[in-house]
Amino acid sequence: MDRRVIIAITIAAIVVIGIVGATLLLSKNASGSVYYITLAPSNMNAALVSGQIDAYIAWEPYVSDSVVGGAGEILLLSEDMMPNHPCCIIAVSNDFLGSTDGIGLSERFLKAHMDATDWMVDALQDPEGENYTLLVTLAMDFTLRSESVVKAALDHMIYGYAMGTTFTSALEEFTQMYIDTNMTTDAALEEQGYSSVSDFVNEYVDQSLLEGAADIEPSSTILNPDSPIRLGFLNGDLHQLAQFVAKDMRIMGDQTMFEMYGVNVVNAIGAPFANGGAVMTQFAAGNVDIGYLGAPPALLQHLNAGVDVTIISQANSEGSGLVVRADSGITTVADLVNKTVATPGESSIQFLLLKITLQKAGLGLALKT
Repeated sequence: MDRRVIIAITIAAIVVIGIVGATLLLSKNASGSVYYITLAPSNMNAALVSGQIDAYIAWEPYVSDSVVGGAGEILLLSEDMMPNHPCCIIAVSNDFLGSTDGIGLSERFLKAHMDATDWMVDALQDPEGENYTLLVTLAMDFTLRSESVVKAALDHMIYGYAMGTTFTSALEEFTQMYIDTNMTTDAALEEQGYSSVSDFVNEYVDQSLLEGAADIEPSSTILNPDSPIRLGFLNGDLHQLAQFVAKDMRIMGDQTMFEMYGVNVVNAIGAPFANGGAVMTQFAAGNVDIGYLGAPPALLQHLNAGVDVTIISQANSEGSGLVVRADSGITTVADLVNKTVATPGESSIQFLLLKITLQKAGLGLALKT
């Protein structure tokens, strides 16, 4: 059997085992608990309206879907739960990185990502400007959401690519939380060659490509016309808007940002994907070269399944929210006790944010059965 197929099968098995372990630990001593189920974010608003759940935690634009539509209210934004927390990152396959021109193409990809991010940040600072109007239009096209939903979502989005100490410290915290909930282990760190959580994050995050990208100049030709970079990203995830901006010709008029820096980029087969775990599975199968996904699944599946990628940039911070049903009467975290909250899954940043928030309030978290 092909090694990549074996890795993909292993990922699925490990995720199931990790969920069981996490569920047992989270359920222990769960007096005063909040109950959770796993739902795809695309189904959360309907579940909220029907009464299947009392609340959900998700990324944008799913938060603003409910708020603008009148079905939900924001109880907490992720900036309230963990200020400046990293969310989505960019990872690169180490096979791709080690290929001919892999480093150079990755740096050129990152240069376009950096330009797109800077353009978005500038546009957001001038809501009356033409670029803001264009940004909203692009976000509507990417997410298939209305203008009102997009504008509401963009109000609490923070885009950026730098990976400073706040970024790496948060990744260490996330990794330790996975160890504490038995979703990974210290033994997994050792098996992957890391001596500690800090050593893991320092090795897994590579700053050098961002540094190299800063000096990249535009190219008059496409350097990989017959071998495009296969890009993975999530379906309509507003956190990952930079890749859509970099692929769109409306910014520059005659070419895309990727083209300006000489790289041919195409959507990977199956992209966009439902969640970060799916992106990691496709990395393992050899179908994705560079991908946007949440930091937690990138951490977990690298450690547990040996998915051979490196984190090379941040994409955004914050930008998620805890939404309650509009008529629920829930106004505090304590009001969630014995209520049901939907999360995108145990390996998501949103699940970790919920757990952090409940821990601060002295509450438990248990799987609803």
